[in-house]
Amino acid sequence: MSPVATTRDPLPLPPSGDKLTREAVVIVAVLVVSTFTVILNEMLMVVALPRIMVDLKLSASTGQWLTTAYMLTMAVVIPATGFLTERYRMRTVFTLAMSLFTAGTVVAILAPGFDTLLVGRIIQAIGTAIVLPLSYTAVSTLVPETRRGSVLALVTVATAAAPSVGPVFAGAILSRFNWNWLFIALLPIAIGSLVLGNIMIRVPGIPKKVGLDTLSVVLSAIGFASLVYGLASFGEGAAQAVVSPWCSLAVGVIVVAAFVARQIHLQKSDRAQLDLRPFKIRTFSVSVATMFCFMTAGYGMMTLMPVILQTSYGLSPVQTGFFIMPAGITIAAVSALVGRVYDRIGPRPLVVAGAAIIAVGQFHLSTLAPGTSIWLLLGAYLFIVIGQALMWSPLFAASLGVLNPHLLPHGSAIVNTLQQLVGAAGIAIAFSVMGTASAGYIRAGEAASSAMAHGSQWTYLVLSGFGLAAFMAALLLPRRAASADIPVAAY
Repeated sequence: MSPVATTRDPLPLPPSGDKLTREAVVIVAVLVVSTFTVILNEMLMVVALPRIMVDLKLSASTGQWLTTAYMLTMAVVIPATGFLTERYRMRTVFTLAMSLFTAGTVVAILAPGFDTLLVGRIIQAIGTAIVLPLSYTAVSTLVPETRRGSVLALVTVATAAAPSVGPVFAGAILSRFNWNWLFIALLPIAIGSLVLGNIMIRVPGIPKKVGLDTLSVVLSAIGFASLVYGLASFGEGAAQAVVSPWCSLAVGVIVVAAFVARQIHLQKSDRAQLDLRPFKIRTFSVSVATMFCFMTAGYGMMTLMPVILQTSYGLSPVQTGFFIMPAGITIAAVSALVGRVYDRIGPRPLVVAGAAIIAVGQFHLSTLAPGTSIWLLLGAYLFIVIGQALMWSPLFAASLGVLNPHLLPHGSAIVNTLQQLVGAAGIAIAFSVMGTASAGYIRAGEAASSAMAHGSQWTYLVLSGFGLAAFMAALLLPRRAASADIPVAAY
């Protein structure tokens, strides 16, 4: 191997042919279980936060930092994961990630008060941010192109099942034990994943000798944290924000622009913390644009649905969890089928169909009158979820499948950073539209529950627009999956 090849390829080329090795199966399985665990941990706090606030005597503005700090930490760390995966072997990165997550879980279990619990959550978030991109990087590295869609579908099942299982799991534990037991239940899974991963993850390849650019780290931390905080503040209510959301967003946009300029300069000498050259590839750019639109609609709907169920239909948090749980089962079933179909027909037919379903489904939700049968609401919800399942793994496979090993860690980091930003944006859009519309109906004399229902109609109408935008973007995807056959020098 030439010296140039040695420094350029931190990861091996994907295997050719159709054979999926036993080692690849084990590695992907360990990463999928780890991904499920860290996402489940995120979802548990949604149900547990009210109980924690009561037990620790926290105000709403203080308690919400257990989720806000988690999001901010993720936004800061994820852009650096491309550098970590490129600089160190996958086993080293995985061990670091799960060690941090496990340590944070132990701190949360032993936390006597808010401050210690917040520290534990931040440590967990660092580990989560590092482990999330690894699954997609491993699939694109170890799995033959002809099997990639099927295997990525398994990762999709993990990411989709955790939000559905989380509320029910948390509700069941909190009905009998205190909130510490949520973290106690996660600890054996985290330790098991850490031990298995440290033993089984053996990915060939020579890490690239790159240095960490301090200015990039600072710009990334300030810029992405400001964007996520600003968007999250809109979603939670600007009046309760410590800093004005508009001020935070302005700082975020300016600093992220400086971060982008810095990366463009550094990538000329292959020293970028987050290499942005994947955006020069049409399939990657179109896939990311489609993800942005469909994820905004998806996060907005998933955030709004529990609120509607509890305010307009009077469901308890546990009942809400059981209502949402079929969505995870639906995504798991559809994703398994989608993976096989993707390997034969490519991304465009699946993604176009999924986007159309999301747009139509969200529009249908906007037409449902207050008091509509909850079963009709569930049917519309599951219809939209089918559309999401048709899009999720094909978009990940299409976007990362066109990247060479040199850019793959950075492409994965870009996509996961996008998820954090879009998650905050979807929540902000959903609650901003619903809050504005509901306030108008309340001023007109309607009851709060009825005003909420009418406000949700306007919100779903706006979200259907994002579904339509995803449909238009999906038409630009290639009919068949493209291969990563472009030399690095061409980017």
